Amino acid sequence: MTARTSKYAFSSDPAAANDENEEQEEDDEQEKKRKAKLHERFVKNLGRPDSLAEFKRKNGFVEDEAAAGEDGDEDEEEDAEPTQAKGKGKKAPVQRKGKDKLTPLQRQVVDLKRKHPDALLIVEAGYKYRLFGEDARIAAKVLAIMCIPGKYRFDEHPSEAHLDRFASASFPTHRLHVHVKRLVSAGHKVGIVRQLETAALKAAGSNKSKIFERGLTNLYTKGTYIDDEDGLVGGGPDGNGAPATGHLLCLTESYPKGAGSDEKVQIGLIAVQPGTGDIIYDDFEDGWMRSELETRLLHISPCEFLVVGEVSKATEKLVQHLSGGDDARLERAEKPKTMAAMSYSHITKFYADKLKDDGPTPSQVEASEEKGTLLDKVHKLSENATICLSAMITHLTDYGLQHVFDLTKCFQSFSARSHMLLNGNTLTSLEIYRNQTDQTENGSLFWTLNRTQTKFGQRLLRKWVGRPLLERERLDERLAAVEELKDGAGRLGVDKITSLLGKIRNDLERTLIRIYYKKCSRSELLSLLQTLQMIAQEYATVTSPDAAGFESKVINEAIASLPRIADDVLQYLNRMNAQAARADDKYGFFRDEYETEDITDHKCGIVAVEHDLNEFKATAATLLKRKQVSYVTVSEIDYLIELPQDMLKNVPASWVKISSTKKVARFHAPEVIKLIRERDQHKEALSNACDAAFTALLTEIAAQYQPFRDCIQSLALLDCLLSLASVASQPGYCKPTFSDQPGIDIKAARHPMVEQILLDAFVPNDIHLSADTTRALLITGPNMGGKSSYVRSIALVAIMAQIGSYVPAKSARLGLLDAVFTRMGAFDNMMKGESTFMVELGETADVLKQATPRSLVILDELGRGTSTHDGVAIAEAVLVDVVERIKCFTLFITHYQSLARAVEKKWGTEGVDVKNVHMRFTEDGGDDEAGGKNVTFLYEVGEGTAHRSYGLNVARLAGLPKSLLEVAGKRSGEMELEEGRRRLGYLARVLGGVLNEGNGASAGELEKLIEGVEQL
Repeated sequence: MTARTSKYAFSSDPAAANDENEEQEEDDEQEKKRKAKLHERFVKNLGRPDSLAEFKRKNGFVEDEAAAGEDGDEDEEEDAEPTQAKGKGKKAPVQRKGKDKLTPLQRQVVDLKRKHPDALLIVEAGYKYRLFGEDARIAAKVLAIMCIPGKYRFDEHPSEAHLDRFASASFPTHRLHVHVKRLVSAGHKVGIVRQLETAALKAAGSNKSKIFERGLTNLYTKGTYIDDEDGLVGGGPDGNGAPATGHLLCLTESYPKGAGSDEKVQIGLIAVQPGTGDIIYDDFEDGWMRSELETRLLHISPCEFLVVGEVSKATEKLVQHLSGGDDARLERAEKPKTMAAMSYSHITKFYADKLKDDGPTPSQVEASEEKGTLLDKVHKLSENATICLSAMITHLTDYGLQHVFDLTKCFQSFSARSHMLLNGNTLTSLEIYRNQTDQTENGSLFWTLNRTQTKFGQRLLRKWVGRPLLERERLDERLAAVEELKDGAGRLGVDKITSLLGKIRNDLERTLIRIYYKKCSRSELLSLLQTLQMIAQEYATVTSPDAAGFESKVINEAIASLPRIADDVLQYLNRMNAQAARADDKYGFFRDEYETEDITDHKCGIVAVEHDLNEFKATAATLLKRKQVSYVTVSEIDYLIELPQDMLKNVPASWVKISSTKKVARFHAPEVIKLIRERDQHKEALSNACDAAFTALLTEIAAQYQPFRDCIQSLALLDCLLSLASVASQPGYCKPTFSDQPGIDIKAARHPMVEQILLDAFVPNDIHLSADTTRALLITGPNMGGKSSYVRSIALVAIMAQIGSYVPAKSARLGLLDAVFTRMGAFDNMMKGESTFMVELGETADVLKQATPRSLVILDELGRGTSTHDGVAIAEAVLVDVVERIKCFTLFITHYQSLARAVEKKWGTEGVDVKNVHMRFTEDGGDDEAGGKNVTFLYEVGEGTAHRSYGLNVARLAGLPKSLLEVAGKRSGEMELEEGRRRLGYLARVLGGVLNEGNGASAGELEKLIEGVEQL
């Protein structure tokens, strides 16, 4: 009878009953007071984070971890010991030992976080991945998942002393790489912490009572994420739809001549693309505007920067500017004074160790010779480039990607002058890789030419677009190949190549490098090898370039290289079970005759255990006194013996009851438990053996990396040529021709991007420049008359021609240009602390330093950032310099009428060296209501000078208020009248002086008089 029921129980002794009731009432009053006090304490803590959890913690209660859904795995328990409660049959609440409020899992996380403070740690815990503390808050924001509040700091800060567990967020295991890609694309460094031991092997070991051992198994950033064949979609510095290159760029700088007022520095860099194995290096001197560095950064488009040591403010601002807008990561490394010597020693040891690892087989001997050649090559790198290489090897070692530097034929110098130079301004102004409107790929030159069918072909075309050729022989060969493919469209040979490329669904180049890193899955390996087999079989009969069936040397050599890998691919495929590989089944991946001894032994061990389990059924039937028993599987627990509830009397006491219902009970015999444990150990060991065998196979295939890569590069080449052939087949495109003499002669040139975007037809224009006659055009015309589109179309046609593409023109004959320089647009650079005029002149100075007689220079409205007099003076001085000193081809746009008159005065009207041209237009001859002329743009280039810019017409088209236009028109007329009167007064004075001279006028005075009359 409980205390509460005994209060109301009948008693035959009233006195005793009264005494008991009085005592009970006193107890009730004390209980009420105790509960009231507890209630007050509880209410006092309401409204605070985790107030209920704090209340229970202070009073010695601990919730069951699994029920709370918080810290730890299902198999892990807190470090807590129950204490015996006073009173019989009762247990005291579980209390934590000391002041440690962290679970074993949380302590592991804190330890790992101390080692990797800059990474978001994603921790494997049972069937899900979890993040803790500040990592959980950051991830929840990026991934749009829930974050359970708690402690955010890992340093036991007093401000979070009232909280007893970390904030956390979690997601299912199958969503790991989806979420990792999103975190990495947002610019975060992500680490994966996995269990390093399995339940079965742990149970058989000596540490079975301890927590699962965990460690950092993977580390990812934007440039090092290669665990997915597709990479990061939309990631990279060309984000927002532009093609991402995925380069990591390491740079350092020095001051060999001292830091003078011009802030010249020597910069070394190494750029690595782990997803393809490409490596770019360079060492160069740069001026205060860092234009050389900006050119390289815009070409390479790195998604991650590693800056070694301290750099100048100008370099710092440029790197911050280019990395800030696209979530590109920026990391730093120290640069001690002895860094140069340390770096040389480091890379020497790195490659020497690789050479020692090479074995005696012919292929490995050849690889060893290639690595020796590579070692000689890296030893010839400059001091700054060597420092960057050493820093990059150290950096990539943390990600397990340092082996990318083993690859031969991948080191390329950026400064090798085998291609046309397109600096940063040119890439931006001419919209080579992305447009200037929304910074996407649409509307760029790359977008216009990109009709590739494969991702590796697209990457190669991007290189072609940014690096037009300078070698006449290679250029003619590429154009001949494009012409043959264009003319052969619909024929068997061309259709065969097109069909073959269309069947390639995966990114072979990225999969191959993942094999080299040993990060490739079984299904990816099968897909790669089957694709390579298909390619090799298509051209199995081609034994030499002459048998390829084309006239082009480039096409024949590319096709002939495809079947060379057939034997290697076939012998690798013969080892695999295709069905198991497709399902990523590690246990059945190898065919029986190619399994290792370990795999066979453990498979046999599993079969033997299962045989013993079946044999035990007879023993169990005898013990239970039944004819036979069978095993059942319930809730993924197998080998259970199920018995009706009315037949349990014969069950041995040593049997373990696993589960039961109203009708049946299920048991595991000790012998079965032992055999299951033995079977599970065999399974875990078998899993490890299968992984080891697969890794060995990947290592063997990685030794054939270069032949396989050459095959894929040949496919990429064919893809690019077909893309250019598709462009060439458009109406209005012609094959350019080249001359040994410098010059630009284009008939009916059109803008390749604008004509595809505009609904109206693009108006074509001609140009003729040569070293012997006209080298420069001074272009005037009304605002919005098409001046900029005209000069851009000429430059783009020249670039397309040297890429090896057909061009949008009636005809094009060109001398090879070594560079295209542009100085277009007006903008300041607050990130660098530079005004509009400062940027304008700085870019012009760079052009004047780098241009040669074989360069094309475009200058758009130079001098408009300052006063008219200074602007005209600077513009004229620059024009004279490029024409007379540099003697390069120049397209000079201006609104300065005086500059056009100076050209006519200095070079005449015949167009020797410099010619005045203008964008043609018509006007109705009368003023409109707003005081301006009605102007119609013809977008055609005509000879001579446009004497007005018609700014009011643009103002009207822009929608300025009519009243404002009327005021502006009236003021414009007054200013023109004032200027006319001033000039007329000047001429009157000159004429008066001529008439008053008794000896007649001098030649200079007469020239001034005639010039003034012509201007009027």
